[in-house]
Amino acid sequence: MPDFTPAVETLFRTIAEAGGTGAQFVVAPRSRYRLEGTDYVVNRRSFYPLTEAGYVTDGGDDSAPVKVTAAGREWMRQHPVPHGGARGPYRPRGRRSVRQAAAPRPARLAHGGGFSAELVERTVAITCPDNGRGGATLPADGWEERAKDAHPTLYDIKGPFISAGYALRWREDPRTDAELLVQSLAIIRAELARHS
Repeated sequence: MPDFTPAVETLFRTIAEAGGTGAQFVVAPRSRYRLEGTDYVVNRRSFYPLTEAGYVTDGGDDSAPVKVTAAGREWMRQHPVPHGGARGPYRPRGRRSVRQAAAPRPARLAHGGGFSAELVERTVAITCPDNGRGGATLPADGWEERAKDAHPTLYDIKGPFISAGYALRWREDPRTDAELLVQSLAIIRAELARHS
C-alpha cells in the first residue's frame, strides 16, 4: 500500500466523498485542476500516484468526473481518518462551528498619555503613566471610597502595585468589558486630575 503525501490523500478523500457520481474537475492555470463549484485547486501531479496505483479513474476522458475504483475503496477501508485528523476531504471555507470557535480575547485598551488597561474576569488592571520607570503619579489617598460610592458595582480596589497601578473589581455590572475599561480609566484619570 502506498504512503501518500497530505495533498494527495486530501485529494483522494475528496474524490471519495463525491460518491458514485465522481468529482468533476476543470482545468485551471499553471497545470492545476479546480474542483467544480469550489475554490479547491490541486496540482496535476497530485493525481499521478492515485491513477498509477489504480485507485481513481476518469475512464480515459480528462473532462469526465474522477471516481474511486474498487481498489481505492479498499485502501479507504484500511486507512480511516482518525478523529480530528487533518487529512480529511476538502471543505469549503465557512463559519466556524460553535465547538471550534476561537476563545474570545480579553478586552484591552491602550489610551493616550501612557495609560493602559486590561480586563480579566471583570477586574480591570490600570497601569499609570511612567509606572514602568517608577515615577508614576497616583491619585490622592481616600479616593477608593469615593469611587465605590459613585459606582455601586465597583466592589473592590487594590493597589497601588509596583507592576500595575491599581486593580478595580466589578461585580454584577451589565456593561460590556469595553465599557468597564473606559469607565475604570475615567475614574483613575479624574482622580489624578483632582490630585494634581
